[in-house]
Amino acid sequence: MELCLAIDFGTSNSLAAAASPGHRTGPLPLDPLAPDPTILRSVLYSPARQQWEYGEEAIRQYYDHGADGRIFRSLKKFLPDPSFQGTQVHGVYYSLEDLLGRLLAKIRSQASAALGQDLKRAMIGHPALFAPDAERHQKALARLEKAARLAGFEELAFCPEPVAAAYEFVQTLTSPKTVLIADFGGGTSDFTVVRMRPEGFRPEDVLAIGGLSIAGDAFDGSIMEHLVAPHFGSKISYRVPFGSNILSLPKGLVRKMCSPADLLLLARQEYTEFFRQLDQWSLGGEDAACLERLNILIEERQGYQLFQSIEEAKKGLSGVAESRLNYTYPTCEIDIPLPKDSFRSFSEGLVESICKALDETMKDAGVSYEQVDLVCCTGGTARLDAVQEALEKRLGRAKLQEHQPFHAVIQGLAVRAQELLVKGS
Repeated sequence: MELCLAIDFGTSNSLAAAASPGHRTGPLPLDPLAPDPTILRSVLYSPARQQWEYGEEAIRQYYDHGADGRIFRSLKKFLPDPSFQGTQVHGVYYSLEDLLGRLLAKIRSQASAALGQDLKRAMIGHPALFAPDAERHQKALARLEKAARLAGFEELAFCPEPVAAAYEFVQTLTSPKTVLIADFGGGTSDFTVVRMRPEGFRPEDVLAIGGLSIAGDAFDGSIMEHLVAPHFGSKISYRVPFGSNILSLPKGLVRKMCSPADLLLLARQEYTEFFRQLDQWSLGGEDAACLERLNILIEERQGYQLFQSIEEAKKGLSGVAESRLNYTYPTCEIDIPLPKDSFRSFSEGLVESICKALDETMKDAGVSYEQVDLVCCTGGTARLDAVQEALEKRLGRAKLQEHQPFHAVIQGLAVRAQELLVKGS
């Protein structure tokens, strides 16, 4: 009997489960080296031409090779971005769909091996909105579909991730409820307002879907921008030859430095040439030292390790007033405090943007916060104190339920896949 593979293809982590008309599996083992083998880190690494590693093995190989080669994380964020079409890897050009297709092919092969069946049908989750612009959202879905077909899938269906979480959460209800599903991942924050009954819900019960491209990576980027990037030249001053104006590093370039995905791509020639010129144009001795650290960060491909240190420091704030951000590499060592109050201050704008998207979703649903009975929070970013407090302010602590941060979406996708199989049988 042919199965449908459900895939939660995340910016940071990916999971899979399978369904038939009469059965659903739990999350499948995708990465035997991971602390939780059902979670595959969405990391892709190429140590040499046409050689690829995935997940924990990618990370281990990257460190074993002394950060040589090309490592990619958070690639999913580029799906709605028309300016990113692909990149050269060891002299071979790969489109974004090629790279994402390799990750999806790894998921397909691991799941097929676990189930003893070559899986060709898939139900794939996606953010409520890849981008606020409808055309870019549809473009991202089309690129995701192309990547899935490159991975070997022949029959495809798609489901918004917060709707998938609703399919899982409804199974826990014992009475009708108006529920807000809030899914905070690595790349997006997604919301669904839905009227639920224990026996399930229909498409018309979904009152509104909304979201935005701000989540875990953006919070890491705020730490990078305010605490770390100045060590790598984000605040330098320079003067171009024969120019009279004192210039600052372009804001667009600083934004790329502060993005886990974009920083890994700054090794392109057009950027490295500009950074080398800055060595000659910069003003002041400390600027030169910062630029030297920046060149080492990029040329030695240390961006992944740096953002790992940032993420660990962010996680370390749980339950304490201050953690430390420690990153070690010759001539680039950083050991600085990360006070919770400071993190809260410079990530305030991100929380406000998330809340604005939530407010708009509630308005579209025609439901007040008082009318919401329960809030189902999923995703790792839901654990941030500032996010929790913003939700409590609007809805009250009693309504909030943290629900399987990493497994709710994949289990809901499996329920949705089973529903479609039953209807089609």
